[in-house]
Amino acid sequence: MPKVPKWMADAMQSLFSGMYHPVQVTATEELEERLRRVRFEGDFSGSKRAFVPGNVIEFRVSDTEFRHYTPSYFDPKAGVCEVLFYLHGKGPGSKWVADLKVGETLNLLGPGGKIGYNASSQNHIAFGDETSLGSFACIEAEAKQQRHSFYSIAELDKENKHWPKALQLETTVVEKDKEMKAIETIRYLDGYLANYSREKASTTFYLTGNAKSISGVKKFLISRGFESKQIRTEPYWSEGKTGL
Repeated sequence: MPKVPKWMADAMQSLFSGMYHPVQVTATEELEERLRRVRFEGDFSGSKRAFVPGNVIEFRVSDTEFRHYTPSYFDPKAGVCEVLFYLHGKGPGSKWVADLKVGETLNLLGPGGKIGYNASSQNHIAFGDETSLGSFACIEAEAKQQRHSFYSIAELDKENKHWPKALQLETTVVEKDKEMKAIETIRYLDGYLANYSREKASTTFYLTGNAKSISGVKKFLISRGFESKQIRTEPYWSEGKTGL
């Protein structure tokens, strides 16, 4: 639901008012030139759905547009949510994030989405790009708490390859190929899975970020004997679309 007429956006916000949570921006931090962490605080006690690491939240970023984001940290009891925003500068979402100020009051919708941490699995592997780093952080923290294994692979532009280190994320970085989506990740996974010693049946994959990259990695994983039910996907963006 990236863009709708203003009258429809107003009607939806009124219709789903019970799912919105008023929050206040309590901190912003410029981690890198295009990477910003924002802290939101509010009352999430009335949420109809419990937050699970990997879930998305949603904000109305203009009169006519909404955007989904994945928290890097979410504590409903404490009323705290943090999001790592990638400011790519290509749409209203980036402008909205860049303009956020401490003290500003907003409405947060969620949590929801297609991905949630699979507590029944012992092993967790995440794949994504710059837009996925917050999801990595949230899932990794949950895996550590559950004493499960976690591994992540980030497909990043060359100038952003240092971001996981700056975020203290233990992530394998592969360089993004703009023409052949996920090709370098698939090459890496081919070797990684050939020596994979953990139980395949107790492994869950979380694929986020670019839609074409997700499709390529999922097809590869299925060709290596993993089942579709083990592969959880949520595209965050796609070429030719202004937002997802």
